[in-house]
Amino acid sequence: MKQPKTSNLKIDSLGTQRIRASFKKHPKIKITINIDADLLTNIKDLSSKIHTPYQTYLNHLLRETVLKKHNEESRLDKIERELAFLKKSLAA
Repeated sequence: MKQPKTSNLKIDSLGTQRIRASFKKHPKIKITINIDADLLTNIKDLSSKIHTPYQTYLNHLLRETVLKKHNEESRLDKIERELAFLKKSLAA
């Protein structure tokens, strides 16, 4: 792959500010956890394929899973409310 010339590179100050602002929205906290060795190996392998540090990839996986679970629970709550409304309507 041909390397770009540094003279052709442009500094994207707005893009850099947006990226830094997004990091401030989600401050990082250091923790210690125990993970199965084989699972950590798989996470490291997957993260290396997308050229991302494994901690960042693990954070992405956790965020994606938690948000998905939250959305599923929200949908279930909505369905339960609609079902309760329908039961009341049919009982009347």
